Amino acid sequence: MAEKKENKKLTLEELNKELRGYIAQIEALRAEISAIDTAIADLRSVIKTINNLKDLGKGKNILIPISSIAQIEAKIENPDKVVVSVGNGISAELTTEEALTQIAKEIAALQALRRALEEAIVEAYNKTEELLSKTKDLGAQEGK
Repeated sequence: MAEKKENKKLTLEELNKELRGYIAQIEALRAEISAIDTAIADLRSVIKTINNLKDLGKGKNILIPISSIAQIEAKIENPDKVVVSVGNGISAELTTEEALTQIAKEIAALQALRRALEEAIVEAYNKTEELLSKTKDLGAQEGK
């Protein structure tokens, strides 16, 4: 009889360990989603900046931040060209429209990744609920 209780206790401990694993997984996925949200917000800010610089037009003076306490004056020479990272440390000069399209593609890819992570959270949450139910049932049986 004592051996049977020990076996149930071990199973309960295993369920709790698995449950903690899923909870940690959910927290990690939420952190990744937060990082993706930050990246998407940054890219949207870049789109606004590109459009604002294009609207200002050639020859306008602007201030470019070079640190948190300093700026340098510059003149817009060609607002129709933008140098954009195309991956792996490589940059390419694109037209404003091409750059905006490239950035929109990056946002779409991040949004797709975000949706996949949200689905993984739902799966992990469902597994957590299932494990909680099993843990409660096993605990109730153990109490008998």
